[in-house]
Amino acid sequence: MKIKKLTLTKFRHCENLEISFGKKLTVISGQNGTGKSSILGWVAQLCDYKGSQKRKNGKLFIEDFRNVFKFCPTNDFKNNYEVHFELEKNDTIVQRKITTRYVKSTRRSPERYRTDIDGREPAENYPIIYLGLKRLIPLATEDKITKTPLSLTRTEKNQFSKLSKEILILIDDRIHAESINSRNKDVLAMQTKDYGHLGNSAGQDNIGQFLSALLSFQELKNQLGRKYSGGIILIDEIDASLYAASQVKLLDNLFKYARSLDLQIIFTTHSLEILEHLENKLGEDTIVNHLVIKDKKVSNKINPNFNYVSNKIKNQISSSPIITKVDFICEDKPAEYWIKNLINGTKLKGKVNIEKGPFSEGELRNMASSNHKLFKSVGFVLDGDSKAQFRGKRNPKRTIFLPGTEPPEVVLYKYIKSLPDTDEFWNDEENFTKQTCFGNYQKSDLGTVKGWFSDQTFNGHFGRGYANLLNRWKKGNKEEADKFIQSMEKIKSNL
Repeated sequence: MKIKKLTLTKFRHCENLEISFGKKLTVISGQNGTGKSSILGWVAQLCDYKGSQKRKNGKLFIEDFRNVFKFCPTNDFKNNYEVHFELEKNDTIVQRKITTRYVKSTRRSPERYRTDIDGREPAENYPIIYLGLKRLIPLATEDKITKTPLSLTRTEKNQFSKLSKEILILIDDRIHAESINSRNKDVLAMQTKDYGHLGNSAGQDNIGQFLSALLSFQELKNQLGRKYSGGIILIDEIDASLYAASQVKLLDNLFKYARSLDLQIIFTTHSLEILEHLENKLGEDTIVNHLVIKDKKVSNKINPNFNYVSNKIKNQISSSPIITKVDFICEDKPAEYWIKNLINGTKLKGKVNIEKGPFSEGELRNMASSNHKLFKSVGFVLDGDSKAQFRGKRNPKRTIFLPGTEPPEVVLYKYIKSLPDTDEFWNDEENFTKQTCFGNYQKSDLGTVKGWFSDQTFNGHFGRGYANLLNRWKKGNKEEADKFIQSMEKIKSNL
């Protein structure tokens, strides 16, 4: 089973609020008071595992949702709430509805506020572990602490030690597991040659409980064999007591075990380190739900970019990014116009400056080949006919070439001349045809072509900045245009 979606149709300050779930990791982030922990409570209410198998702390794979959140007699009992789940079970989409109702007191029972699933149908027979904030109570504050028999195999002991060191980024300590019981906790604590469970930091205590949950599901999978179908781990405030590097290590290991044990791990967090780490990993396996309050109602932004989340959590206005433009130098005006036309409509627009000479072709090639510090942060765009100068040699650093193997005017002359008389480029109404365009310029030598180019530009037939001409070439040579942009992007990223 996999939870795909939860819709809080009507619940407190949530109306028609949809939460999406990743196949492996689901993040619920947002400011305080947006209902993050309540979402974990509804998931807990959905599941009621009937198996007798027990976790590493001796408890069953069930959780009373009332341990996750409680209803308020003053504000909740008078309301009827409704939430909907969308599940995927055996490649089939299943809908389940949970409703609430108030039951008045009688001589036999006190007043109650209860939940019903699809009327009074049973909950999902699915294993679940909930790790709430109660896990953060320090052992040192407990009145009575006892050590209980450790129910780990040798392999599990090695896993516990290895993962503890990896997540906490410890180098020298050899970590052993201790099974500890107190009024509030049944945990796997950490022991080294220098300290035992009473010396555990809050972070070590926290990690021990995460690892206990993973090892519990691993054992359940071994016990059930083919009957095993995965499970759910719910974690409230996953980042609590952990420093940034450990948060990232923890997330990577949780994802790995979610994959191998077919788990959905659902957690709440305010950690910018975690959210930034996951930004480039979002997809069907990992989904971030960021909750915000607008007009006293909660709304959800799914898989937002990190900048958005960071500004929301810090309650700050986004500052406009400072764009440092990269300079590219070309030979002359036709080259300048062609380059600007090529980058128009791409990600390079507004991020590069195109400057023409005054430099001869030879001077530009020499600058492109120079290692002088003046040119270390400058890119160069040479005409296509310059490619012959470097045939058999490595192209100069920071250098790209315009399309073709001839001067820009010749490349464009030959392309336009190859167009049929009926092409969209021509304008019969104004008698701008192949005949009038090339009548006086039949030869394709550079001198003739330059004259042709100046004449047509002067007459305005090529458009402002040669736009009509260059757009027609780009439309017919998309692959070459894309290749030029890719080359320029590569050079820009290295400058």
